[in-house]
Amino acid sequence: MDKNEIIEALSGWNFWHKDINTGILRPRYLDRIRRYLPADEVVALSGVRRSGKSTILLQVLKGLIEEGVPKNNILYINFEDPKFYSFLRLDLLDKIWQAYFEYLRPKSRVYLVLDEVQKIKGWEQWVRSKYDRKENIKIFVTGSNSELLSSEFSNVLTGRHLELRVAPLDFKEFLAFKGLKVEADKLWFIKNKQALNDYTAQYLREGGFPKIVLTEDEFLRRELLAQYFSDILTKDIVDRYKIKDSGKLKNLALFYGTNFTRKCTFRKVKQLAEFPLSLDSIHRFSAYLENSYIVDFLPRFSYSLKNQMQTARKVYFVDNGLRNAVAFKFSSDSGKLLENAVYQHLRGQVKDVYYFEGKQETDFVCKEGLKIRELINVCHNLEDKETYLREVSALKEAMEYFKLKQAKIITAEGQKRDIKADNFHISVLPFYQWALE
Repeated sequence: MDKNEIIEALSGWNFWHKDINTGILRPRYLDRIRRYLPADEVVALSGVRRSGKSTILLQVLKGLIEEGVPKNNILYINFEDPKFYSFLRLDLLDKIWQAYFEYLRPKSRVYLVLDEVQKIKGWEQWVRSKYDRKENIKIFVTGSNSELLSSEFSNVLTGRHLELRVAPLDFKEFLAFKGLKVEADKLWFIKNKQALNDYTAQYLREGGFPKIVLTEDEFLRRELLAQYFSDILTKDIVDRYKIKDSGKLKNLALFYGTNFTRKCTFRKVKQLAEFPLSLDSIHRFSAYLENSYIVDFLPRFSYSLKNQMQTARKVYFVDNGLRNAVAFKFSSDSGKLLENAVYQHLRGQVKDVYYFEGKQETDFVCKEGLKIRELINVCHNLEDKETYLREVSALKEAMEYFKLKQAKIITAEGQKRDIKADNFHISVLPFYQWALE
């Protein structure tokens, strides 16, 4: 690939001679990345494919240009550009860097984005060399696999990088994409109650992938989500790990999507799955699915790490819309969709999340440092007396175990109310109010 071909490929992704539409801003990520800008460390963004990593970085770059950074001082490289497919070797980085300097001749600090950089084997050493030589350069890297931030990466760039995981839209972002700006005023919630309930139902059903949220046609949404699912399996797992039997991988992913929010062990999966798969393959494929961010496995809380590792984990899917587009469904799964959405919200806000199981089960235990901060149960509604008693009783047991006086129940809709008894306080909150706190 000669220099002219390289510049031609790069021109389509850079601001050098044109403006680029960077879509709707996502402040929760932009604000954090902007705080990283003065630091020398490499900024690494990872997250599920199509979650918006590239767009967020383009928004950062556009903001820099608006603040006075010359366009020539920005270099964005998308390693999934088909023009690069036949040249994805380490020397491509040097060739691009040389072509860029000869063509653009930047005079001050360069802002370099390496998008889907895991396509280049050994990229870590190249980035480290730039960092160690203290070149006037700010480097951003993105990848759709958690191994972007793997031990290899961490070892090579120990103390030289900052990490950020990007997820599909949370509920506040979802509302912004729908044109509804959230206000803190209580009257705003009252005025927009019906709209918030309607949007909650839509969010729980369709999920938060940015392009999906902006696509009105239901058929097209489902087609796009099916393609997302295929791309994740193929590009981020099958191609990366050289898997020969991709059909079994897909079946396992569909199994987890069908059985999301349930407890499972790999032995149980082997027993229940209606397809032949060895225990070793289930273990490996599950790790691959987790690395690609398509599923998460939530451990049971225990003060013993050994017990945490040995007990069943609950499985959650990265996005409700993606799950609904590809998994087998035997009912509306409204309660499970709500629980999955609550988990994904917590995953973006709380580092350590578990479930608790005593005589009864509590959906989520939120830990901060050495302290248990919050207990949460999730149910579609509390209208049924048996459901009410079950949810309250389970939380009381957990509160007694953790010596807490407060807990929460998240419902799909309804009014905020309080349950007070026996020195316990349980707040019942509709999802939209809890997610917008």
